[in-house]
Amino acid sequence: MLGQHFLADKAILGKIIDAASIQDNESVCEAGTGNGVLTAELCKKAAEVHSYEVDKKLFENMQKTLLFPNLVLENKDLFKTEQKFDVFVSNLPYSRSRDAFEWLATKRFDRAVIMVQKEFADKLFALPGDDNYRAITVVCALCFDIKRLFKVGRNSFNPPPSVESEVLHLVCKQVLDPDFVKKINMIFSRRNKKAASVAKTFGIVNAEFGQRRIDQLGPEEIMKVAKGG
Repeated sequence: MLGQHFLADKAILGKIIDAASIQDNESVCEAGTGNGVLTAELCKKAAEVHSYEVDKKLFENMQKTLLFPNLVLENKDLFKTEQKFDVFVSNLPYSRSRDAFEWLATKRFDRAVIMVQKEFADKLFALPGDDNYRAITVVCALCFDIKRLFKVGRNSFNPPPSVESEVLHLVCKQVLDPDFVKKINMIFSRRNKKAASVAKTFGIVNAEFGQRRIDQLGPEEIMKVAKGG
């Protein structure tokens, strides 16, 4: 089942639901139906839930188990769709964290509550010049107001993963075009290059970046380079 680790701690599940503050007139989107424990709680709160599961066996099992009239189950990759929603809630498969956040950066929504690997969460809060400062750091800084809510230990899952987890709260503040997200990634593929020389390739001359490298620029400066001259 694609190496998934299912949330088994009901106290943590309750904290995620509380943090999402779902209203009965809102639509919710979930990536990774899994064993359905989070999905079921979402269905009790929302007007409509769209839950996506790429694992066919899990999807078929949940079709028989999750019998909620306000639930739409999809056996698809959510991050290749144009799904619309008010709230995004997910215990993400950790291998899909970057895909999820880049996809969310291109969507207009109200808020999200997402469990990720702690190491990935640390990247989102890295500062320019840090080893952890990446393209995804910049994308998320531009698009979201992010808060760290609480950590989740290994024993909250079945089977326990080898890493610690953390739950984040996001509020959408800006939407980027998918091509613009790709451009930011392309700029960061030259992270150790002088920013002024990279800026020139994007049509920006006389950029006031001094001797700084790309990975030493702040998110707004990276956005300036991506927009070009």
